[in-house]
Amino acid sequence: MFGLGISEIIVIVIAALIFVGPKQLPEFIKSAGKLFVQVRRAANEVKSTVDGVIQEAENEIRKEAQSITDSVDTKGISKDLSEIKTALQAPDYTMKGVRANFALGGLELPDPESAPSVPGHSQTSEGKPKC
Repeated sequence: MFGLGISEIIVIVIAALIFVGPKQLPEFIKSAGKLFVQVRRAANEVKSTVDGVIQEAENEIRKEAQSITDSVDTKGISKDLSEIKTALQAPDYTMKGVRANFALGGLELPDPESAPSVPGHSQTSEGKPKC
């Protein structure tokens, strides 16, 4: 039953006879049996309630994960990443490429050759300001 052997059950019956008495022992066993059944039912109800809550939570998580998976365009992202990787590995990745990237983003960097000169500052032949 609960891992009790014959000797343990005999000890429990003798202790019950001593504490309860032989006249009230059948009534005590009947009420203890009813209590045991009620405790078992309550435990089963709690277990089924907890299992139901866990199942609902798992279903919600699955639905959320599926909606996130459906909303993400993984093919487009992998294509964009491969284009970026190819652009970064290209040997002619220079400042002009960076300027083009800024221009694509709506920002434009001025071209240093076409920038107006600041009065009072002259530049060397290397394009560096001479101070």
